[in-house]
Amino acid sequence: MSTETRRPVAERFRRRFVAVVLVLVVVAGLAAVVGSQQGPRLRSVAYDASGIVSRPAQRVIITANQALQRVTAADVRVSPAAAHTVTSNGNTVAVEFAGPLEYDRRYTVTVEGARAPGQRATSDLRATIRTGSTDVLALVRGAGAAKDRIVRRSLDASGATTVYEGSDIAEYVRLSRFLVVLNDTAVGESSIDIVSLAGGVEDQDAPVEHLTLPTSAGHASALHAADDGASFGFQYADTSSGESKDVGLYVVDMTGTHMPEAIAADGKPTTGAVPMTVSQWAYVPRTESALVRTGTDELFLVDMSGRAEAVRLGSATYLHGFVGSGTTAVVESGTGIQRVDLTSGKRTPITAPALSTDAPYLGRIAQLTDQTYLRTVGDVRDDGTIASRIVRVDGTRASRLPVTIPTDATLNAVCPSPNGQFVALATRSRDGALVSIVDATTGALEASTAGEQVDWCTALPSGDEVG
Repeated sequence: MSTETRRPVAERFRRRFVAVVLVLVVVAGLAAVVGSQQGPRLRSVAYDASGIVSRPAQRVIITANQALQRVTAADVRVSPAAAHTVTSNGNTVAVEFAGPLEYDRRYTVTVEGARAPGQRATSDLRATIRTGSTDVLALVRGAGAAKDRIVRRSLDASGATTVYEGSDIAEYVRLSRFLVVLNDTAVGESSIDIVSLAGGVEDQDAPVEHLTLPTSAGHASALHAADDGASFGFQYADTSSGESKDVGLYVVDMTGTHMPEAIAADGKPTTGAVPMTVSQWAYVPRTESALVRTGTDELFLVDMSGRAEAVRLGSATYLHGFVGSGTTAVVESGTGIQRVDLTSGKRTPITAPALSTDAPYLGRIAQLTDQTYLRTVGDVRDDGTIASRIVRVDGTRASRLPVTIPTDATLNAVCPSPNGQFVALATRSRDGALVSIVDATTGALEASTAGEQVDWCTALPSGDEVG
């Protein structure tokens, strides 16, 4: 082929190449202009729908399609309103909520006036999230030869689902993937089983693990578990000699051998040690530490993993529970009821308006938020039972929670949901045991199921029941 023939082909190629490059440059320029006029756009949203309703300090991560100028809390609006903090880095904005959000609700999180560095155009990044629902477990006693059942009642569905069936169930606690079940026999001895769960019910393909207890015979009670499922604990009394001795606290590490270890007097898990005596105890929410009231009314913060030393926090005659953040406990002593800062030991008297104390019977305080709690109060009936009513305290204001408790019923427990939005009321009357889930603000009935021993109650320190 001659040089003359090749030259026009080469020229045409170069002209086409240059044209394509020019088109790309123009398109890129137009895109840059349009982008600078439009401002950043939302690329993705990430959050944990179940965690965001059960734990504080949960985040919604908003990602833009380009880097953003620094975003502050003043630039972010949440609807319905919820207290939050904001951090931003590159093209992501993290909105962290101070406390759990409400169940089964749609929230809109808007980053207002988002802008890329060096650009004038702004835009709003609007993300919509849907929080998860909740459920409650309750124990239904078997009639006659029927087995006891632990059932799950969801607030967004009708009916109850059987999670586990067994004999002589006394207590239970839910871990992430397991159910720990404490059984009491007719002769007063206990056994503890670890049940694997699949889809929220017993995994029929996994064998039930029968825990080896500290002695050949004994009685266990006050079963509690850490929120992360890493451990659970219980009180135990050695009855192998026919007498009750070495009554105290034991822990089971679910990441280890599953062998119970005594919490020794120094607060450390120690195999074979004489256990720390306990009148009340419970795990501090969202930690592996436990708040323990000893047999001599001393108050200790105990690291159940053994990694930290026990901290003495004075004394208490009763443990009511915890404020939602988990760093504050509500305790009673000879000087009244106080909030105890578990990080410093500082005590602050709790506000108790007259309506919350003007009754012969004063029950447990169930804390909903930092400044809001429920308290059971009541009058003593002729037969010695308590005619109960529930008072809601918001700061310095008290009002009766409008819930109906049958005149022949005894109120056995008042236990808030993990986010404080609902409350489980466990009652017993001549018709049997009933669990009612009510709105903690309005008292409106959300759901009910036959049963007792509500799993929400395992977050409260063991001890005297609310009645």
